[in-house]
Amino acid sequence: MAAFNRKERDKLLRKSDILKAAERIFAIKGYHQATIQDIAKEAQYAVGTIYLYFKDKEVLYLELIERKIGDLISGVKKEVNNTEDAKEKIKVLVRQQLTYFEENQDFFRIYFSERGGLRWAIKDKISKNTVDKFVKYLDYITELLKDAQGKHLIRQDLEAKRLAYVLASMLNAVIFPWLKGACKKEKITDMTDFILDIFFNGVEQKQ
Repeated sequence: MAAFNRKERDKLLRKSDILKAAERIFAIKGYHQATIQDIAKEAQYAVGTIYLYFKDKEVLYLELIERKIGDLISGVKKEVNNTEDAKEKIKVLVRQQLTYFEENQDFFRIYFSERGGLRWAIKDKISKNTVDKFVKYLDYITELLKDAQGKHLIRQDLEAKRLAYVLASMLNAVIFPWLKGACKKEKITDMTDFILDIFFNGVEQKQ
């Protein structure tokens, strides 16, 4: 791929500055209270410059969502791929996903906690690219589970794809209420061992 020329690099830098500023403003003021003027001031750009890159606040927020999800997935994969043991890979995936949401809780809490149901207002506007990333992430989890099955570390009679959806659902069932403030006194990463225990060992009382 040819290197970016100076003009293209400057445009990418300005866009990155705007997105970083928007993330800070959204975290401080919330989506509904934040304005393009607030973001421009934080980024130290003219309001007109913001509109050169983003049609409105919603478009800006949707791009932030896409970038955050991309960062989450790439970060998880990086840590998982540095691990050799098949079962440990699954443990690392759970731990890293919870860690990412804990480290970025101010941003993601907006999506789940804003008055007016922000996530419902924009759910049909999430880009196909973002949806595709989720689908590929589930495929990635599926392959990890197949690998663990091949090494006789988890049951082989269960469909790996369904197991991937179960694991993803378990994570979401912990993450969503936590972001909404239902578990204010604990860190979400404190739930890591609980999730792994339920996933690997189930809830049946052992005789």
